[in-house]
Amino acid sequence: MTSTPDTAAAVTVVIPCFNEEAALPPLLAGLAAMRAGGPARGWHFIFVDDGSTDGTFSTLLRAACNDSRVEVFRHPENLGLGAALRTGFAHCISPYVCTTGVSSVYPPERLPQLLAALAGGAAIATPAGLGGNGNQSSSGAAATALSRVLARSYNRFLGHDWQTCSCLFRAYRREVLERIRFIADGALAPAEILGRARLAGYQVEEVAMQLGTPAATPQPSRVPFTIAHARLLTRMALTTAVQQLWQLGREWRS
Repeated sequence: MTSTPDTAAAVTVVIPCFNEEAALPPLLAGLAAMRAGGPARGWHFIFVDDGSTDGTFSTLLRAACNDSRVEVFRHPENLGLGAALRTGFAHCISPYVCTTGVSSVYPPERLPQLLAALAGGAAIATPAGLGGNGNQSSSGAAATALSRVLARSYNRFLGHDWQTCSCLFRAYRREVLERIRFIADGALAPAEILGRARLAGYQVEEVAMQLGTPAATPQPSRVPFTIAHARLLTRMALTTAVQQLWQLGREWRS
């Protein structure tokens, strides 16, 4: 039996949304089924509508009217994934915070697996694994090669063999989110949070799990996305170098 935090109300799930009107009904139905029994009975759900132009906001409002454990916030325009996460995090009061997307490749029913890692002492839990048969996605050889180069760069910088640096599907201790300051407004935010938490010494645990079947959603162009990740790594490396020099200066003066 999976061990999870003792109090169900100790968990808040933050779900950023952008033009997800069609994908929301099955997700909301799945969450309702989770809350009907098991460890998710008292969970709180925060949806952040990041400037959607379809019926996403009205769908979320109906869900909130029918369930007091669903809370909805809205950006007047599309600000990006990182901005949506900051809005959600700012309204979390529970000691454990999970994040996922409306069309995640990992179904929300697997969040208790990540929470079990937090109960075991981890500060952050993130999934590790490919598809059920161990195959990479069918996005092409060039895209796969870029992803591998990016993963190796993160692994070398952070000192660990990460499989999912930029995955949104995660569980955090809230204290980590309160202490880690990330500046990315867009899709780089999950990678920046992981990187800065790792550099700050927080324990990050990967939890093996198979991919589910995601809904078809637009994905960012792989080459610009990889370049953006390279810039993020450079920024974090420079920040780390400055902090180390400052510490050396303090030690020298003392």
